[in-house]
Amino acid sequence: MSWLIKRSPFRPDEDPVEHMVNLLSDAATKAGTPLSDLDRKILNEESSALGPMPDDLRQRVKKLIAQMFETEPWDEMERSPKDLGNSLEWAGDSGSRNIVVLAEEVASEIARPSVPLHGWGLVMDKLQLVGCGILLIVLIAAVIAGVQALFGWK
Repeated sequence: MSWLIKRSPFRPDEDPVEHMVNLLSDAATKAGTPLSDLDRKILNEESSALGPMPDDLRQRVKKLIAQMFETEPWDEMERSPKDLGNSLEWAGDSGSRNIVVLAEEVASEIARPSVPLHGWGLVMDKLQLVGCGILLIVLIAAVIAGVQALFGWK
C-alpha cells in the first residue's frame, strides 16, 4: 500500500514555503522586478488581519504566480516535484503564510470549469447516466436474487 502514499520531495530540513518564496524570487528577478528582503519576509510571514500585505506587492506577486502556474507543464511526468504547484501542495499544511494564501487565491482564480455540454454531447451524457442507473438497479436485483437463492429465502 506504500504506492498510495505520496512522499514529499522535500527533505525534513527543507521548508516548502521558503522554497516557494525562492521560486517566486527567481521569477521576479527574471521578470526584471526583483523582490527585496522585506518583500521576501512579508511573503514568508503568517497571514493575519493585523498586518495586511501592501496592495502593490500583492498584485505583483499574484501576477508572477499566475505566470508561473501557466508555464508549468500539465503532464505529471514532465513536471518537477518541486515546482510551484507541487510546493503549494506541501506548503498548505504549514499554516496560512502570505505566499500560500496568494498562491491558493491565484490557483482558484485560474481554475476554470469545463464548458457545459450541449447538442449530442449532452444527449449522450444523459443516456449514459440513465444507462448506469438501470445497470445499478439490475445489479442490486441480481445480488438480492443470489442471496435469496443461497439462503433459500422466499
